[in-house]
Amino acid sequence: MYIIIGFIVGVMIGGGIGVWWAGRTQPALVFTEDGAEAVVLRTQAGKAVQARIEKRKARIIVTAQKEGRITNDGVEDMFCIGDSTAGNYLSQLVDAGVLTKVGTTGRGVYYTLTEQS
Repeated sequence: MYIIIGFIVGVMIGGGIGVWWAGRTQPALVFTEDGAEAVVLRTQAGKAVQARIEKRKARIIVTAQKEGRITNDGVEDMFCIGDSTAGNYLSQLVDAGVLTKVGTTGRGVYYTLTEQS
């Protein structure tokens, strides 16, 4: 009985301290001012993400060149990403004319470099 009461009192005290602490801390000024700094940060982050995607695509091309082919599972394993993200990268490279998709659906699908004439 005392353990239950002690637990309840502890939770109430801990909650009170949490609320008090949250009231003392200030939000980041970047997001409370006019927002210009937040826009700059978002733009920089977007550029960094885009650069990472382009590096990954370049690595996919190099791997396809070395091994003669690449699969969706291979891209997933290479970057520790999900199935749809790997598929998006490969689809973008097919749309750009860099890779050619061999097969339609399922495990037999792989991608090769498009032959340049």
